[in-house]
Amino acid sequence: MNNKKSIFCLSLKELETFCIKNSAKKFNAFQIMKWVYSTRIYDFNDMTNISKSLRETLNSNFNFKLPEITASFKEDTTDGNYSMKYLIKLDDGCTIESVFIDYGKRKTLCVSSQVGCKMLCDFCSTGNFGFQRNLTSSEIISQILLIENECKVKITNIVFMGMGEPLDNLFEVKKALEIISDPNLIGVARRKITISTCGIIDKLIEIRDLRYKIAISLNASNNYLRNKIMPINKKYPIEDIVKFISCGKYFGHNKITLEYVLIKDFNDSINNAKELIKLFFPQNVKFNLIPFNKFDIKNTELSKTAYGKLTENNYERTSETAYNNFQDKLMKAGFVVTIRHSKAQSIYGGCGQLKGSL
Repeated sequence: MNNKKSIFCLSLKELETFCIKNSAKKFNAFQIMKWVYSTRIYDFNDMTNISKSLRETLNSNFNFKLPEITASFKEDTTDGNYSMKYLIKLDDGCTIESVFIDYGKRKTLCVSSQVGCKMLCDFCSTGNFGFQRNLTSSEIISQILLIENECKVKITNIVFMGMGEPLDNLFEVKKALEIISDPNLIGVARRKITISTCGIIDKLIEIRDLRYKIAISLNASNNYLRNKIMPINKKYPIEDIVKFISCGKYFGHNKITLEYVLIKDFNDSINNAKELIKLFFPQNVKFNLIPFNKFDIKNTELSKTAYGKLTENNYERTSETAYNNFQDKLMKAGFVVTIRHSKAQSIYGGCGQLKGSL
């Protein structure tokens, strides 16, 4: 029986403990980490500044096994950029999706943090398909390692906007982030890492001083509407989000981003914009307006789980006129407003479309 553990499962602290217990030096752990994550050497025998005895011990205890990319889908654009969606099979047979977006010098990877999602947001494909389990830190990190190797590029930006609610898996997400953001390891700067959440306030309080960018998925201008599409609002209503954002001193120069999926005749009126202005002015926030993306809820294993909703909805993307009027109203009130021109829609890799199956 092979009892070897993946080296990618270990944090630096855990590897330091292992080294000390095996009569090696604490600093050897950092050397090993650099070989793995900076140099991308996946053979202990090639780690030339590590003693032979420690290399033998490492070989006896760990492997470099990564999940498997089982399918990929490409979307080209007229400007020469492209997006790729990857279906990744994990050791236990579960599958997740990650999306790579090539946009000039910016190479962004949208990573998943769970297999499915418990939050059940009605406008989101992942939420409609249900929840199976949390990802481990190694499974989160593996998405970066796999796709950098597949695309032959260095990822510059990470967004936790794939499958799952990252703050519902905070322990493993934080463990992964320690390696992702370490300049001597994977080396993605904290200012280029965004954690998107539906607004789990107690967990947000835990990460507010870590200097990662935070995006809160708001999607409604009052509790009545948000309750309809986001069950989490019953536990953490909009007033709690406003109160949290008022502690802006914790975020340095980073504005909190409020993500707002515009749904036709639901949350896209000028009155909705006015309600947002009343709620958040003059808070240190910016709005990211997102077009609603249709999705197909058929043919997935996640639909068979206890958390699955499988609700049909009649949501439609808002009109261009309503979109522009909504943006103009917020901008005239003094807010920074960006529009997310969702990439990978044609390959079902856009915002709210991931489901972890073909």
